[in-house]
Amino acid sequence: MRLENLVKTVDEMTDEELLIRLREIRHNRTVVRPASRQRVEKVEAKASRAKVSSVDKLIAKLTQAERDALIAQLGEQE
Repeated sequence: MRLENLVKTVDEMTDEELLIRLREIRHNRTVVRPASRQRVEKVEAKASRAKVSSVDKLIAKLTQAERDALIAQLGEQE
């Protein structure tokens, strides 16, 4: 709790004001923990690698004529 946020002392506040203050304090306490952030980044990186490898597998299954057609299509879109 920051002193500049207190207009009244806790003894002078009503029950409703105390509940509002408590909600604000709980909301301001959210902290991003380094371990959880690293875990999320690891999961995202793993998902990204899976997408790239699946695209590589799909392209590897194409015949040379199909690859040429795909390259021509992609060139037209730019």
